[in-house]
Amino acid sequence: MIKQLLPEHLSDVLLILKSVIAKMTAEYIEQWDELYPDSEIIKQDIDSRQAYGFFQQEKLKAYLVLNEDYSPEYDALKWKDERGKHLIIHRLSVGACCQGQGIAGALMNFAEEYARGNGYFSIRLDAFLQNKAALKLYEKRGYENVGTVIFRKGVFNCYEKIL
Repeated sequence: MIKQLLPEHLSDVLLILKSVIAKMTAEYIEQWDELYPDSEIIKQDIDSRQAYGFFQQEKLKAYLVLNEDYSPEYDALKWKDERGKHLIIHRLSVGACCQGQGIAGALMNFAEEYARGNGYFSIRLDAFLQNKAALKLYEKRGYENVGTVIFRKGVFNCYEKIL
């Protein structure tokens, strides 16, 4: 089940992120660290009612954020759709113990349904170039690479899917 997260879920999200960061670090994917994403960012996600969680047997297993906020670096890219509003996916994270079970796909299905139901014309996101599993997930789902941006940790592919 996917549902909106509440303030009482903050510590569980932080545990998920800790496990994800540890797994990525072990795989030499230096995408996230103690600076990003931090507890204040996650708290803001939850307080702004933009954070969603995947629950299995009442236990939080994954997290993502859906909103219209994007980094200024996105402005330099030639996006596929310029007709209307665009949903941005941030911080999709599946707990290390639960990866490979289709949870990320379920979260992406949820995001796409949410976008269609709320009048969005496309979904946009970025993915760290070293995170091959994330790149494969998005490309397999029909997200098109529209270019790259550079953030603090390196190069990120930017993707868009027209709805």
